[in-house]
Amino acid sequence: MPQSYSLLKDGDGLERTCVGLFLNKEFSAYEKFWLDFIVPLTNRPIDIHFKTDAELQAIGRTHNDICVAQLHYTVLRHLFRTCELRTIKPMSLDQFIEAITRLLAALDVADELLERRHNEDDPWSESEGREARVGWRQSHGDSLKHLRRYRNRLIHGRVSPTIIIKGTYSRLRVPRFGKENDYLDWRRVTNGSVGSGGTLRSDFDSPNNLTDLAWEETLNYLESSWTRYLLKTKNN
Repeated sequence: MPQSYSLLKDGDGLERTCVGLFLNKEFSAYEKFWLDFIVPLTNRPIDIHFKTDAELQAIGRTHNDICVAQLHYTVLRHLFRTCELRTIKPMSLDQFIEAITRLLAALDVADELLERRHNEDDPWSESEGREARVGWRQSHGDSLKHLRRYRNRLIHGRVSPTIIIKGTYSRLRVPRFGKENDYLDWRRVTNGSVGSGGTLRSDFDSPNNLTDLAWEETLNYLESSWTRYLLKTKNN
């Protein structure tokens, strides 16, 4: 029975590592969904790999279920890399860009998973995956849109301006969420005042602080979304 399994005992190396890092405390719904939905798709206790098409058909499962399982694991991998980067103190600008990018990648994949879980679109179509993400946000709201805008600004536009605060351990500062488009003209930074209490300084924060804030918002979103939309439906 699936109830005899656990991530710590029966997950792969990444899953076992993440249990202690953040799953138990911040994203416990991940394991609950894994236990109810994903374990039956695998060959456990023989191995952790997915069943064949014939075996899936015998238990009433489809390719769409495999797609959801793969997306579920992808969310975890992006979160793990972000977790690694959060331990670097202070972060460089490049490390910050990667941390935000990987964290928001987890969010993108999560929204695709949430939509695909309840429809039968082509599981092997990436274009339908993009449509799933958009569809989910249109029908359920987009509470973390500010984080995605920030990520898009980091990777699609010119490099973010930075300032250096003298006399502090974590000296690098980058624009806060919502301020990313206020300093497209770098001269506003290079010619501005960074003195204590100045407007420029109040609009910037350390990469570590911003990553921690984005992490907390994203993990809260994942935990609540998994609990509300995935755990209430049992298809085993």
